[in-house]
Amino acid sequence: MVCLYCGGDTRVGNSRLQRRNNQVWRRRVCKRCSAVFTTHEAIDLSSTLLVVVGGLPKPFVTDMLFTELLLAMSHRKNAYLDAREATNTVIKRLLELPGKPLYSPPQISLIAGDVLKKLDKRAHLRYVAEHESLQIK
Repeated sequence: MVCLYCGGDTRVGNSRLQRRNNQVWRRRVCKRCSAVFTTHEAIDLSSTLLVVVGGLPKPFVTDMLFTELLLAMSHRKNAYLDAREATNTVIKRLLELPGKPLYSPPQISLIAGDVLKKLDKRAHLRYVAEHESLQIK
């Protein structure tokens, strides 16, 4: 990685796995100017995970999931942070499923609904109301 200040090469001074966010935290030090900065390395899910829509695989868009969860959790005081954590939890549960990296929208909705059900009943009901695949017929 290059230094964001001078463009020189950097070395990793410290590194930690963050399981909760599926990221690696790294403290980097520039070899040229000695600047210190932090990076968070994460998997590019849009190029790794696929959603089958109309029989065709489409890239997984994390922001779409986040937006849906944010709408369901909009009544919460820390809605953005809570929605981000819920999004990370849903993605983690998706990655634990067999048959990855191909998912169906109802499969994603089911996991998201389950995460919300454990976190916030009101958000769960709001989410279920928006997703026909989760409604009992």
